[in-house]
Amino acid sequence: MKVFKGILIFTMILAGLVIIVPAFMPSTVTISAEVEIAVAPEEVFQSAAMYADRESWDPWIATEPEAKVTISPNENYVGSTYSWEGEKIGNGTMKVEEIIFGKYIRSSIWFGEDPDPSVVEWHLEKSDIGTHVSWDFIADGKYPFGRLMLALMSGGMKTSFETGLVNLKEMLEADPPKLFKTGGIHVDMFPGMNAMVIPMEGTMEQISEQMGQLFPKLFAETGRQNLQMAGPPFAHYLDYDEETGFSHALLGLSINEPGISAGDILAREYTETKALIVIHTGKYDYLKNSYDALSEYALENEIELTGSAFEVYTKTMMETENIMEWKTLIAFPLK
Repeated sequence: MKVFKGILIFTMILAGLVIIVPAFMPSTVTISAEVEIAVAPEEVFQSAAMYADRESWDPWIATEPEAKVTISPNENYVGSTYSWEGEKIGNGTMKVEEIIFGKYIRSSIWFGEDPDPSVVEWHLEKSDIGTHVSWDFIADGKYPFGRLMLALMSGGMKTSFETGLVNLKEMLEADPPKLFKTGGIHVDMFPGMNAMVIPMEGTMEQISEQMGQLFPKLFAETGRQNLQMAGPPFAHYLDYDEETGFSHALLGLSINEPGISAGDILAREYTETKALIVIHTGKYDYLKNSYDALSEYALENEIELTGSAFEVYTKTMMETENIMEWKTLIAFPLK
């Protein structure tokens, strides 16, 4: 009888603790891990928001490599999903709900059959070495057992998050995502146009720097002459030295009618010409990849080129922060 009474008292105390202790626990728990990764924020973003190669660094998949993983990326990021199913790790799904390109990702995460999702957030900030990454898990614990479970699991989850970020860092620094696409190559007519142009020269990096300084001068002069833009801005590369990477080029604005030369800004008329054309989508850092693809195509198909090239900036950073929406038409005029 005393034994029974002791068990009853112990059970009542335990039940009391289960009821009382969670009442003093926070209803929402946030688990965070941070790391510095020596790649650009947009490269970390591309991997995290598309779940690209997620199974390669996921700390939970590492404990059960045979678990089934399904990744459904979305080019617009929102709506990308990552699902897993395993004996040890159970099953669940993550879905990207909100983004700020290159800076922030918010996803919902469902575990098992629980209809109420938790939240996963990524915060990306440019740093001296590349990107400061914060990976956060935010969950509401149902009273009382949910709060107890979160409290018991928090330490282990934080360790897993830290392990995952170390894995991600190693993967991205060894092989960063290539933020570009080279479209289909074809021969077409490159349209003629009236333009106002200004000379540039140097390596590709030097010319890129000059563009930022010269565009305002072009816009100011076209405005002074009451000229209207008739198309996207462009660069006309007149030549290219393979050994030095040096080019002479013209930065230009397509305009609605002939302009008048003023100082180093020149009025120029371009005639329609047949050209080898491709659309480069993504970072300008990878334009050379699309240039090389055009050159290889011309060589394989015995197409003679003049040696000049046009870059037409059809969609730029002025219109969208999403690098994977930047579009540049590259045209190699034919002889």
